[in-house]
Amino acid sequence: MSLSIHSNTIEIVAHRGYAAIFPENTMLAFQRSLQLGAHSIELDVHHSKEGIPVVIHDDKLNRTTTGSGYIREKSLAEIRLADAGVKFNPRFAGCRVPILEEVLDLLAGRFGLQLELKEGINEREAKGLLHLLNIYGMIDHTMIISFYKSNLELIRKLHPGIEVGFLTSDIIALEPVAALGRASVCLDYHIPLKYPKIIKEAEELGIDVTVWTIRQAHTAKKLYDLGIRRFTSDIPLRPDLTAL
Repeated sequence: MSLSIHSNTIEIVAHRGYAAIFPENTMLAFQRSLQLGAHSIELDVHHSKEGIPVVIHDDKLNRTTTGSGYIREKSLAEIRLADAGVKFNPRFAGCRVPILEEVLDLLAGRFGLQLELKEGINEREAKGLLHLLNIYGMIDHTMIISFYKSNLELIRKLHPGIEVGFLTSDIIALEPVAALGRASVCLDYHIPLKYPKIIKEAEELGIDVTVWTIRQAHTAKKLYDLGIRRFTSDIPLRPDLTAL
């Protein structure tokens, strides 16, 4: 889903499936966030020992699950043994680390996706991700995002049209982002609040601005008034921010 700055359309992206109220990066979180009106979901991808893309934020199981150890060193069977819900709240016990295909099947071209590459990936893994997105009709509904520009350059080399987004928590020169083609800059929301000129600079270069991670509706309203239309949020936001 691609939006222009100052469009009347708002895209609300559920960060890890509204991570403030559900166990992050679980199928339950994704299902519930879509039921609550999110237009898109944001998720994080690592690869298992076999090279299967799994949905989890950290490179280790320890923080969010009952398992331990590096994802890259674990088989999918070992990863699936870990409980990904109980640490967030005992009532969510039984949630598992999803594989990416499960989430793509849920979205199935009906909702948007921000897919964050949390690790440096190789060409084989990049091709695998693009293949899955194509199978599930998600190429035109996905923005692949990363703090690693090399990941985005690799994706662009393999696919000329899919949207990419460069994540940053710093003020950066935007020309390298624009050079990626069909690109967005994904900003820590504090940046446009302190330096609103960056929104106009992005518009002049033909790139979109999306912000992360919102936890208060009044913050979203301030950013909306500055021209932001894509919001990655840990909480459900009203689609009509003008009414706030």
